[in-house]
Formats: sequence, structure tokens, C-alpha cells
Amino acid sequence: KMPTRPCCRAAPYAALLCTSAGRRPPRGRHDPTARRPTSVCDPYENNGKPLSQEQCAKLLPSVSDSWALVDDGTALMREIEVADFVQGSRLVSTLAAVAFNNNHYPVLTLERRLSERRRWQELVVVRCQTTVLGGLSYQDFTLAMLMDVELGRS
Repeated sequence: KMPTRPCCRAAPYAALLCTSAGRRPPRGRHDPTARRPTSVCDPYENNGKPLSQEQCAKLLPSVSDSWALVDDGTALMREIEVADFVQGSRLVSTLAAVAFNNNHYPVLTLERRLSERRRWQELVVVRCQTTVLGGLSYQDFTLAMLMDVELGRS
């Protein structure tokens, strides 16, 4: 069971709102006075620190086997092969909507690569990481689970 956020509703931007002395940053702009999560406001539920390797290893079975820890356990990544570029762009749009609804934003890319069998393949690459923490948070795993559910529908 994942912990709930005690003081904030919105994931990445909650830290900005809580740590900037009660002032709200202008919509769509970064607040330069924002700091990392504090003991008063910790929207990432781990005392302002990224998840450890052990915590990530315990959470990894909660997502599909297609997800992998990369960059020494500081990011969660999945590659999804699609039939063509247009289907890939639709999938990116769907995953972006999932991320938007969860207010936690991964890096979504649509790539065309030459495979080992010397044919072109289109891939949607999803990379989850909490940039403020410099690693993974519970919300990255929650987002990965929600994306698995959405991928299961299609």
C-alpha cells in the first residue's frame, strides 16, 4: 500500500506552493524561491529524498514486467513498440492525458529506430523520474501503474 500525501494534493507543483512562503507562482511559470520538500510539506512522502534501491526493488513488482529501473535506479523506463508513427502519436497523447490527470509528468518520446534485424521500428519511450528529488518517488510508480492500466485497455 502506498502512503498518501498528508498536506498536498498536487504532486510536483505542491512543493512549489508549500515552500514559497504561501505565495502562488504565476500560472505556467517556475517559482525561483521554491525549495525541495520540507518536513512541513512533503508531497513525495519520503522526507524529501528519492526512493532507495531497496524501496524501488519492493515497488517494481507492482508495475508490469516491461518497466525497468535505469540510471542506477534513479529512473523508471518502458519502451512500447507501435505499428506506425501515427499510432505512436495517439499513444503519446493518451499517456500524456494520464500524466496530466495525475499531475505528474514523465518524459514521453516517440522514436524511430533501426532494429537489430535491420528494419525500422517505431517506439514510444516513457521515462518516469521526479526531477525535484533527483530520483524516483512513489508517484512515479503510481503513474507507471496507471499507464499500465491504460495500455491494457488498448
